[in-house]
Amino acid sequence: DPGEHMPDKRKYVEEMVRVLKPGGRLVIATWCQRSTPPAFTEEDLVNLDYLYKEWAHPYFISIEDYASLVEGTTTMRDVDTNDWTRQTIASWRHSIWAGVWDPIPVFSRPNIWYKTLRDIVCLERMRRAFGRGLMQYGMIKGVKVKASR
Repeated sequence: DPGEHMPDKRKYVEEMVRVLKPGGRLVIATWCQRSTPPAFTEEDLVNLDYLYKEWAHPYFISIEDYASLVEGTTTMRDVDTNDWTRQTIASWRHSIWAGVWDPIPVFSRPNIWYKTLRDIVCLERMRRAFGRGLMQYGMIKGVKVKASR
């Protein structure tokens, strides 16, 4: 799921499709923002800005925007999408508890307390963004068209 880290989503998708062999399957699993409309509220924008800055993400796009980028390459067929938020949302709290439950790294390196607390807050804010529908876990797939003979 590196898509959320890429500053140019179009180039990211085009490069994956370029190196995919004809008949090969492309699967993208990535964090996405919800589609618009409706427009983002001021609270939505504040939360997105926090997630961008805290984890150094350039920006998120919607599942539908990813599908449009894949289709826009003109070499992909059977492009399909799904929202896997329901299947993945529990992992956010699990990630928090995994860090809290095993405090050995924190005790062995006391200066890591700040980072641990910061990560807990950020993970919980991300989980809440998924829980209220601001964020979605996007699955985008397609098959590269076989070359004509």
